[in-house]
Amino acid sequence: MSLQLPRKRTILAWHRWLGIASALFLLSLSITGLALNHTEFLKLDQVQIKSSVILNRYGMASGESIDAYRIHQSDTLAHLNGQLFYNNAPLASASRPLGIIEGDPISVVATETQLIYLTTEGEFIESIDSNQLPYTTLIAVGTTIDGSPLLISAEGNWTPDADWLEFDRYQASYNVEPLETITLDEANANTLLDAFQGGGVSLYRVLLDLHSGRLFGWAGRTLMDLSAIAIIILITSGIGGWLRKSRRPKTPPIS
Repeated sequence: MSLQLPRKRTILAWHRWLGIASALFLLSLSITGLALNHTEFLKLDQVQIKSSVILNRYGMASGESIDAYRIHQSDTLAHLNGQLFYNNAPLASASRPLGIIEGDPISVVATETQLIYLTTEGEFIESIDSNQLPYTTLIAVGTTIDGSPLLISAEGNWTPDADWLEFDRYQASYNVEPLETITLDEANANTLLDAFQGGGVSLYRVLLDLHSGRLFGWAGRTLMDLSAIAIIILITSGIGGWLRKSRRPKTPPIS
């Protein structure tokens, strides 16, 4: 009997801590579940969350990651989290620009793996991937001695024709000037963020993902799974303890 008491105390201690942890899990489930069950009354889908902490959980970048460039004298080309914008209007999905080659009627935005063609008014024409180009990865954009645009890659340097349809190898000297960035004013930065974020994330979506654990990614889902397992252990151990206690022979009262 003396050997069983410490073991029993250990089990009770683990049972107590599992109960506390599971209570927090159940509290979260209860609150979010009640709110989700009354979505229409609470108008959860009409409340937009624009907190940078929440938006970053959904891959929506903040204004600190905006790279902006001048194009066509007075227009703006901006890059935000894998998306290009022309005067705050979505243009194409692309990595950060390495160079902008302005022309008439075609201007070209060059990235590591793409050439994006657009009109002088900023209208998207098409995007050419590296599998259609004479190189795999672009390193820089420069100019030849006579001022023609030059695409610089590890596989060699290339000059395009006037229509940007054919590319010829270039082996002479050239110049490279880094692409200069500009700073957007607060109004344009906020307009760009609204275009990228679509007004933010609804409170309904946040509560739904919190309810399922998806808000915190793999760690959140794993925590929810472990909490569910802990509740199952508590229930089964509680029922088992009650059954064992109910089967014990009752001690007759001492007369």
